[in-house]
Order: sequence, then C-alpha cells, then structure tokens
Amino acid sequence: MKKISVYFKKFTDLILETLYPSKIKCIFCDKDVPKGSYVCNNCLKEDFFNIGETRCMVCDKPILEGNIICDHCKMIKHHYNKSTSPFIYKGNVRRAILKFKSDGAKYLAEPFARFMVERLLKEKIDFDIIIPVPSHPKSIKKRGYNPARLLADEISKLTHKPVKDILCKVTLTQNQKYLNYKERQENLENSIILKDKSIIKNKNVLIVDDIITTGATIETCAKLLKGASNIYGCSVAKTDL
Repeated sequence: MKKISVYFKKFTDLILETLYPSKIKCIFCDKDVPKGSYVCNNCLKEDFFNIGETRCMVCDKPILEGNIICDHCKMIKHHYNKSTSPFIYKGNVRRAILKFKSDGAKYLAEPFARFMVERLLKEKIDFDIIIPVPSHPKSIKKRGYNPARLLADEISKLTHKPVKDILCKVTLTQNQKYLNYKERQENLENSIILKDKSIIKNKNVLIVDDIITTGATIETCAKLLKGASNIYGCSVAKTDL
C-alpha cells in the first residue's frame, strides 16, 4: 500500500510539473523564459517587486521618503525584530501565490525561497533556526501540505539552517481575509502552541510564512518564542496596506 502511495505521489508531481513547468516558464505570468530563469523581462519591470529604497525598518513595508517606521509599527509594540518580503501581494504575484497555496503548485516553493533568501541577505538578517508558521492538521489534509513548511524546507536547503516544527496549530480558526489587525490577533489567540521552548533559547530564529498581511500571524508566533535572542519574520509577499 505504501509503495502505491509513493508511486501515486510521484505521478501527481510529474503531472503538475508538466502542467506548470517550473524551469521554463515565468513563475508569475507563465511566459517562456531562458532555462534556469524564474521571471520574464516584462515581470521584472512590474511594481510588485518590493525594492523601494524607503521602507519601514520593522515591517519592511514601503513608506514615504524621510520616514523610518510606518504608522502601524509606531502604534504596535512588536515581539519580533523585523520582518521582510521580496514582493508586494498584488497582480501576478498574488496569482502565483494563490496557485502555490490552493492549486497544488508546490514547485513554486523553490523559486519563492530563492527570492526570500536574497532579500534576507540584503537585509543582513542572520538566523540559526527556521520555524514555519503552522497549519491545522485539517487544513494540511485538505490541501495536502503546509505552504509555509515547503518554503522553510527550501530556505533550509539554500542556507543550511535547520527547520524546527516547534509551533503547532491546535485550533482551526476562521479565514482572516476580511479581518483587521486586532481581529486577526483575537482570532489567533490560543490557536498556536509552542511544543519545545529549549530549542530556541539564545538562538536567532526565522519565522516563515507565505503572505504577511497585517503581521498578526508573525506577531502571534513571535510572542510564543520568548527566550530567543532575536526573532525575524519572512514571507514571499507582503500586502501593500
């Protein structure tokens, strides 16, 4: 039975690679690109790349020149040092991430992770442990995987830093799409637990998620990781609120 399951998984992955070839199509618009490339020249010119020079030093959101912290971060005392994302959640980036999260396009984890690591290096963020934002078992069963865990695994391959599944989602929370920051925090309250605190003691940890919207999920996870030396967050994209 196990051999059949493994064979079926390999066959499914092959079909997905055929439908969504990861090495010869732009990850955002599916146009042809040279072998080894991930993004076409047209998408490279789009404004969804989070490359603005002026950003909030805490949440990495683009802000007006002359400022160093966005209005949101001025009002909130964060439990993490900094979060960062290479893209803005809009246009073809949004389309690609939804495909990654909902349509089984797991191959996108590799190119996404490469852009994330590039951004982490640019920001000089150093970490010892990678911790994916957890999904509830029912969500994983429905989707077949945890997107944050796939990203964490790819980041681990690139940085040679270990992934530690020490956060666990114990409550199936409502969809946070239409909730504000406060409502998201209330929705997440007591929904995630820390399984082993000893692993993070005096370590620099990186929390990985697919999208950062208000930052409430990263904040909820960071609260639980008290005892770590430094706590950072990273995602594929950040909403431009």
